[in-house]
Amino acid sequence: LDPDSAAASVLLAATSVLLADAGSPRATLLLPEDPKSSLASDPDAIRRHYKSLSRSLRPGDGASVLLADAGSPRATLLLPEDPKSSLASDPDAIRRHYKSLSRSLRPGDGASSYPAAAAAAQEALRRAADAYAALKEEREAPPTFWTACAGCRLLHEFDRQYVGFRLTCPSCRRSFLAAEVPPPPPPKKHKAEKTLAEMQLQLAKRKGKDQRAAQSSSSGDSDEPSELEVPEEEPDSYHSGQMAVEDSDFYNFDADRMEKCFKRGQVWALYGDDDGMPRHYALVETASPGRQFRAQIRWLEHQPDGKEGKPCGAFKVGREVTVHSVNVFSHLVACERVAREAYRVYPKKGSVWALHAGEYADTGRPKYDFVVFLSGYSEVHGISFGYLEKVEGFRSIFARREIGVRAVQYLREGDVGLLSHQTPARKVSKGEASTLPRGDCWELDPASLPAELLHA
Repeated sequence: LDPDSAAASVLLAATSVLLADAGSPRATLLLPEDPKSSLASDPDAIRRHYKSLSRSLRPGDGASVLLADAGSPRATLLLPEDPKSSLASDPDAIRRHYKSLSRSLRPGDGASSYPAAAAAAQEALRRAADAYAALKEEREAPPTFWTACAGCRLLHEFDRQYVGFRLTCPSCRRSFLAAEVPPPPPPKKHKAEKTLAEMQLQLAKRKGKDQRAAQSSSSGDSDEPSELEVPEEEPDSYHSGQMAVEDSDFYNFDADRMEKCFKRGQVWALYGDDDGMPRHYALVETASPGRQFRAQIRWLEHQPDGKEGKPCGAFKVGREVTVHSVNVFSHLVACERVAREAYRVYPKKGSVWALHAGEYADTGRPKYDFVVFLSGYSEVHGISFGYLEKVEGFRSIFARREIGVRAVQYLREGDVGLLSHQTPARKVSKGEASTLPRGDCWELDPASLPAELLHA
């Protein structure tokens, strides 16, 4: 026990009482022997001294608080460990218990006659106050949950009481249904991207160091200190705030939507706020790449109803908004500009799109069929396409379901409403994997595929 601690003072006071002459009441009460002292004959002073001494020696209060585990607020406040006790979770009961304990720890009027006991009581009172404040702060902290915006795919933390509510995303300002998702992993250290020239310069420096190190070792001269080799930085594709998405099998689709890819006048597809599919379009007015990405965009509104979320038809440039993350963008849209602020969007030959196909029975989420278009759109003849199916053993590799004349289907002008959204896709070379089936294969962007299909 630390001799300078307040607990030692309590132990010293108890020891003094126990070692006093049991036949002398005044010695047992630690009263002064000086007959001129007020404690010699004043009954009120003796009574106050006794109360103060008894409080300092009470084992359930001061000494127990000082000897309790300082790292546990409940132990410091002498709260019971029984979880069924009312003091385990009732805030009012805990508050009443703390007030009663603090009253018993407060030094009395005669505390000045025994400063060690008074100091011990004061220290116990301070510890009890700190423990109650910590317990109150811990109890008042509201539980939270993590959710992901279906539009920009950023993770946000909200109070748990809002689970299942439709909230406004702090990043893209669009509404979304707050469903609970796993918390994000700890952020990794962001490393700046290098240009090709910078990487070549780094490799040249490393080669020169290797040559100098080889010459030094062959000469056997150990007087000069050798130069330490700088380890090569590992590539890091982490972006702060980006929602975790399934990795693709071969192609890195995120490389097509980096900050440097955005230019004025481009039309981009953005993820929607219902099921997160890229069926919204926007015109880029300005883009500022870098760590603090910022882009001014104007939504494309479907004509003639002015609604957003329709993937095909005529569009007019509408309201302007500002976005601060590339994660809201899916892909560059191949469209036709028919006037200064008017555009037409229809599937192009070779592009991959999703068709509405009902809902999944177990989750109730939208279900899609994926097709590759074999011709461009014509208002007279419509557009031809072939169905795709997922290749077993891959996350996002698709192949033609059927080959031949009978496998070709057509969408007429009145069937355009079956289209849901375009899905970024790349044709897979046969040299990339020997297990791919015969015929053409496409790799689809996992960020534009439903989770049920990715994990099928």
